[in-house]
Amino acid sequence: MSDYNLIDEPWISVVVDYKGTTKLVGLKEFFEHAHEYIALAGDMPTQDFAVMRFLLAILHTVFSRYDAHGEPYEMIELNDRMQQIEKVDLEDEEDYEDALMETWKDLWNAKKFPEIVVKYLDAWHDRFYLFDDKYPFYQVTKEEIDTSKISKASPSKILGKNINRLISESGNKIALFSPKYDANNNKGLLTYDELTRWLITFQSYTGLSDKVIFGNEKYKASKGWLFDLGGVYLSSDNLYQTLILNLRLINRSNVNYNYSVQKPCWENAPSKLVEKAIRSSCIDNIAELYTTWSRAIYFNKFNMDDVFQMEIVKLPDIKHEDMFLEPMTLWKYNNVGDNKGKFTPRKHQLNKSLWRSFGLMTKFEEAGEVNAKIPKRKPGIIEWLNDIDESIKNQHIKINAISMEDDGNATSWVPINEVEDKLDIGEFIVNDLQKNGWVDRINNIVDRTKDIIEKNYRAFLNDIAKIRGIESGAFTSSSIESMYFKIDKPFRDWLTNINYDDNKDEKEQIWNKELKNLVIRQAKIIIEQASPKDFTGIIENDSVKNIVTAYNNLMSNINKKL
Repeated sequence: MSDYNLIDEPWISVVVDYKGTTKLVGLKEFFEHAHEYIALAGDMPTQDFAVMRFLLAILHTVFSRYDAHGEPYEMIELNDRMQQIEKVDLEDEEDYEDALMETWKDLWNAKKFPEIVVKYLDAWHDRFYLFDDKYPFYQVTKEEIDTSKISKASPSKILGKNINRLISESGNKIALFSPKYDANNNKGLLTYDELTRWLITFQSYTGLSDKVIFGNEKYKASKGWLFDLGGVYLSSDNLYQTLILNLRLINRSNVNYNYSVQKPCWENAPSKLVEKAIRSSCIDNIAELYTTWSRAIYFNKFNMDDVFQMEIVKLPDIKHEDMFLEPMTLWKYNNVGDNKGKFTPRKHQLNKSLWRSFGLMTKFEEAGEVNAKIPKRKPGIIEWLNDIDESIKNQHIKINAISMEDDGNATSWVPINEVEDKLDIGEFIVNDLQKNGWVDRINNIVDRTKDIIEKNYRAFLNDIAKIRGIESGAFTSSSIESMYFKIDKPFRDWLTNINYDDNKDEKEQIWNKELKNLVIRQAKIIIEQASPKDFTGIIENDSVKNIVTAYNNLMSNINKKL
């Protein structure tokens, strides 16, 4: 029995006006009217990120096969279900890349999706049923998790309050500040549209608290591909533009990815998807990456009045090392450990503003170019922004950061919080890559800002702790975070207000003056709260060290750097 088709039924939550009005739409209505919507409006930002990637998988699939006018590329062969049969021939690769880039430009200028997207969805209508005997959406059938195929007598059980990340309540610990009350099993209830969105999110952010695997030979299980990412994506004030900005049809990091056949999960049978996941940890196409599963999930019935329950079995993890097919993450270079000499995704840190990672977002440095030990690699989506510079001139965009924080327990990795941030800047800033351009300038300014706080202001705080005879750890750390909090909004305002024609030297001096004033103001607050002991000080190296000498040292160091 087939029920609740995602193409027709309303489940995607979108913002439709600047009053914040939202509505639910199905896939067909979404792609017909995306240009009229402002943003996704799901239950939480991490959910919107997961749903956006699912929507992008559809677009990558369609526009890897058809141009913006709905015509198939002459370099590829399609079957009667609009499915690409083989990879692009070697002699056609350059022409195919040119065609993809032309398609992107046409889509950007068209300002709405062509009919070919809905035609593709119609061709695969049978694969988008939430409930189906053969092809349930983002799930497997009962046969795939039969007792004979798994490590225990039955799969792990997951309830509605477990997959609802607004609650994330286990059977052992009650979520004290839940947005749902517990009476009448309310925490475990889901509507059809909620279930669909949380299902996509659960496959992306899972954790490792469940214990059942396929077979009896252990493997490294996935905790959800997005769980490990320091997510980075672009956005505009128009949902159509947001999707097109993130539709990276050309990969400059590894051009071989450009010729791969797109393989979204719905174009394969559940049994084939499980077999592929167990057999190989490598993925070579972005539609498959954006729709990859972390669990084989099964539920055979659903009633909005009953507590939701599903059965799950762990699937193996995806290869993380140098996985540059993934465009939407920060990267870290590993000097030690199992991944030594390789890049792996780097998660965002709670309470660390995105601008503090500006260098990780915008710089590409080979080992030895600046620092032989720490090469940098910017996210693919920022590389893509550089590629489309000419097409989007003078656009004001947002660079968004998104991560899911875990509980720090390596045996469970339970999602407990999300990290969200954004930078509102002109695209010309990120695309000014020349020497002494905006990217270089802002990176230097950020490094200098952090240097003054982490070295000079920290040294001042450590001196105060020494004078007072207290441990410097907690006092210094909290004061440093307070300093970052004080400069956060002023720095964002300064960055947002950079205009294309601004004089770089003058703009830099404006921030230097603001930074100096902010640091001095915080230092003076500490002085105003000082005790007589702080002024008496201590003897160190035959000289007096007190709060005044510490302040003078801070002032001297700031003046030298600014």
